[in-house]
Amino acid sequence: MIGWQRPVGMGRLVRSWIKRLERGAGQHTITFRLKDGTTARFYEDEVFPECFVHEMERGDRHFGGEDPGPPHPFVEALRNAAEGEVERLVPTQGTMILFFLGEDAIMRGEMERPGPPVRETSPGRYE
Repeated sequence: MIGWQRPVGMGRLVRSWIKRLERGAGQHTITFRLKDGTTARFYEDEVFPECFVHEMERGDRHFGGEDPGPPHPFVEALRNAAEGEVERLVPTQGTMILFFLGEDAIMRGEMERPGPPVRETSPGRYE
């Protein structure tokens, strides 16, 4: 019986190909350390459309007096980010991540909105 033999250097070629794929995938991920020492990784093009819509809908539910539901997994991970990691992400990911964290803290009752309370005195008029 004649068997198939792997061509010389095939293992090296496959390893090189896998490393190239890993590097390519890493260019489109948001990666940061968590408090427990593990690493969180999220695909950038999935996080912002999904996370943005999820958190906006969550905020609408909270504003309407409903249970806002759980935060997006990205926001949950940001809450557990190691010290300095969120600040490190802001220059590349924008201040929206700080908005997500602030709104999440307000919804969970950990902080209040800054400034004096505002109430609607008549339709379209606020004090």
